[in-house]
Amino acid sequence: MIWSRPAKLAKARVKEIQDLEEKLGVTLVAYEKILPYKKLSAAGLAKLKAAEKETGAVLVAYEA
Repeated sequence: MIWSRPAKLAKARVKEIQDLEEKLGVTLVAYEKILPYKKLSAAGLAKLKAAEKETGAVLVAYEA
């Protein structure tokens, strides 16, 4: 899956999504499409995992 932040949508598009939410009985979140995941070296992956452990957050690396 490729996503990043919530999409900025026009009011008409938001209404379409809200209508779909009601029909499906779910909550939907629209995300903007972004670049693919970055393949990290073993050293880079180790640094990322260490930062996750320190912060308690899940980090995702994307191509820049």
